[in-house]
Amino acid sequence: MDLTQVNYLAVLITTMITMVLGFLWYSPVLFGNTWLNQIGLKKEEMSGGSPLTYILTALTALVGSFVLALLLTMMKETTMMSGMIVGLLIGVSISVKIGMNFLFESRTIGLYFITIGYHLVTYLIAGIIIGAMQ
Repeated sequence: MDLTQVNYLAVLITTMITMVLGFLWYSPVLFGNTWLNQIGLKKEEMSGGSPLTYILTALTALVGSFVLALLLTMMKETTMMSGMIVGLLIGVSISVKIGMNFLFESRTIGLYFITIGYHLVTYLIAGIIIGAMQ
């Protein structure tokens, strides 16, 4: 691992994309209505989250993008394809682990697919971008 090989601009860009995609993913534009139904809430019952919620969400997106970029520094050659593959592998790993929680929490399969879909897509996109820029 070489911190000097990390493209920090790519990390920031993918962090912002992760946040924007999250906003769209959990809004009525994409899966927001289904997500609300799956968690048993109505739109009126949503608070929107505190500023701290958004700060911590951005921090988790930043750390995820940074870890992906750091893993890509271990590759002999970093390309869009290698970034996509590593991003997909991280997304699959996270999705499987989230599945364990869903089993014990008795969550619905629909909610599981909405949740993991977001992680799979964001890590895939981040991998492609970081792979191309690094």
